[in-house]
Amino acid sequence: MTKITNISDFKNVTSSITSFSHAYLLNVNSLDSAFVYAKEFAKRIILENIKDDSFEYEDINYKIDHDEFDDLYVVNPDTIGINNEEINKLFSYMETKSLRENGRRVYIIYGFERLSTLISNKILKFLEEPQDNIYAILLTENFEKILSTIVSRCQVMNFTFPTKDIDTNKINLMKDFLSGVIKKKKKMIAYEFEFFKDSFTNRIDFYDNFELLEKIISETINSIYDNVTNNEYVLSDLNDYSIKSLINILNITNKLKCLIKNNINLNLLLDRYIIEVTEELELCKK
Repeated sequence: MTKITNISDFKNVTSSITSFSHAYLLNVNSLDSAFVYAKEFAKRIILENIKDDSFEYEDINYKIDHDEFDDLYVVNPDTIGINNEEINKLFSYMETKSLRENGRRVYIIYGFERLSTLISNKILKFLEEPQDNIYAILLTENFEKILSTIVSRCQVMNFTFPTKDIDTNKINLMKDFLSGVIKKKKKMIAYEFEFFKDSFTNRIDFYDNFELLEKIISETINSIYDNVTNNEYVLSDLNDYSIKSLINILNITNKLKCLIKNNINLNLLLDRYIIEVTEELELCKK
């Protein structure tokens, strides 16, 4: 695997690509670390035929950075067990939404090895009949689980990305927060948790908190699918809720994580998160 330590390294490695393949399979050491690099690669594909000193270039570059660009479609980062409905929505989006003139569209599927054989074969059909100016970036950290027919239709790139060490204490704090949401529901308010107070003035730390919440929910869903509980991220308090409900909560978490980048009061944002999550828990409990 090619070792990458930062975005500059990644840009240097991929700069030699002069003609883009319709599909790339990124075999990586860590999905959590790889996602930002996949977005950077998608950005290069989309912007390649646009003048870098133009307003259009700056506009698209900004929108990609802020998750606002319509022609970059991500299938649920951190979602375990990508389902048939999500893939059908992806196909519908790719096949029916018109491209702007000279535009390119990229879709990223995160954790490709988690797809069922049935859904993988649907993707395979899409890869066998590629459409002009539509590109796929598939991410996996379990390359051996990918169908050989998929691999044969992709340009495989092997990378080792830097990983973030997460303090076990912080994992437990975030699990305590989710447990508090489950138990107190709407009676809970954000400032009850002392450990959030410092992060209310630091958007980067606050973003990291939400990213960790995503991982905890994601690993909990994975544990329910696989009947595995020996994972430091798994929150057993969520076991009584449906997979559909947990995936919805994961989407709520991802949506509000993206809002952190905007100029929104972080305390109010967290209270909003509590309300939306508890409404989902009340609606979809088994």
